[in-house]
Amino acid sequence: MRVRDFITELERAGSLAIVDFEVARDQIPLMIKAEEAKQNRAMLFRRIRGHAVPIVANLYGTYARYAMAIGTDECGLWAKIESAVANPVKSAATTDAPCFEVVHNDPDILQILPLIQYHSLDAGPYITSGLLFMKDPQTGRRNISFMRHMVKGPRKLGFNPKSVHNKAYYENIALAGKPMEVAICIGAPTEMIVAGAQWIPDRQDEVDVACALADGQGRKELAMAKCQTVDIEVPAGTELVIEGIVSTELEPEGPFGDWTGAYARPQMKPSLQITCVSHRRDLVYETIMPADSTEQIVLTIVRFKPQIEDVRRRYPEILRTAVPHYALGRLAVIAIDKSERIPEIMNEFLKIQCINRVIVVNGDVDVDSAEDVMWAVSNRILDQKKVISDSCVDEWWNHLKLGIDTTVDLTDIRHKRPTLVPFQGRRSDP
Repeated sequence: MRVRDFITELERAGSLAIVDFEVARDQIPLMIKAEEAKQNRAMLFRRIRGHAVPIVANLYGTYARYAMAIGTDECGLWAKIESAVANPVKSAATTDAPCFEVVHNDPDILQILPLIQYHSLDAGPYITSGLLFMKDPQTGRRNISFMRHMVKGPRKLGFNPKSVHNKAYYENIALAGKPMEVAICIGAPTEMIVAGAQWIPDRQDEVDVACALADGQGRKELAMAKCQTVDIEVPAGTELVIEGIVSTELEPEGPFGDWTGAYARPQMKPSLQITCVSHRRDLVYETIMPADSTEQIVLTIVRFKPQIEDVRRRYPEILRTAVPHYALGRLAVIAIDKSERIPEIMNEFLKIQCINRVIVVNGDVDVDSAEDVMWAVSNRILDQKKVISDSCVDEWWNHLKLGIDTTVDLTDIRHKRPTLVPFQGRRSDP
């Protein structure tokens, strides 16, 4: 579905906060965080000081809204995604694409979009909601994924290929000496956003997975149209398309308030030369609040949820799991009463890219309660052999993958948690 239709649905459901008064761009991050702490609705900023384009934010800030974006509810979310991955639908081609209503052949992205600097130490404004479209020139397989883009000038963006697929495409195309053409969609149809946020197996075309998430009417918005200046197709129902060529010359990029909840350090990265920008006449600019926003956490967790479910299926002794928001999606808490395979299970979870901490607890511990989990960590780590660690240096500057096994023998009274005597009712003295 188009972003504008999703906005209408959210307003009808009472899940949209509309800001009608004029706001400066530097006010918007603070206003999004304030809304997250209250009702956590999506937000539409209609009047941006000095700019005619409205801004929408926090569209996918709850699992319920994420599910609504693909026509289901929270209970049916994972089943629908798994079905789409298993049963992709071939995308259609079109030449009727509203995203090309206005074409800028000599674009100035600084003037076209109301760009935002989100954090005080960011190197500058960033595009955070860009869905990157790439195509393997040999196989034709398309890949879509989120990539942040530092705005370096009117026609220049940062390009940061740090996911497994993005790195592979960059190495096999740009570093192999071939022109690497890409397109960035902002305000892509909701099914494309969901497919782009997921971990899709290498054998699948992610565009076709997105089509499987949509109904018949919704697939019209997902019909693929050829870009103006690059050999890439994009969904017709997108709000704005940035086309460009990736340069292999490295230059400084960052710092940036990243999804780890800390700043990503400055690094030498490629850049993207913009060749064309196209958009709808009545454009709305979608942004995603980075770092520790609820939307960023939801998008992080849904990416590797299928991998967690796969581990659960292979280890039936797992009673419950949680990936709590308070740890920004980096921690997995696992309830297991007894198993000889706990070290193996912890290592399986730590293989998941985003998970860098695992805590295993007994079934009497509420995996959804930070207080309960910390009680187990404080009282039930009895042997240093039940703590595993492995060094890890990656793009997110993590130096340690850590697993902690707090499970104990619950028949030993030393591990039983004190409980009060149940109230027996009022009794009169003899």
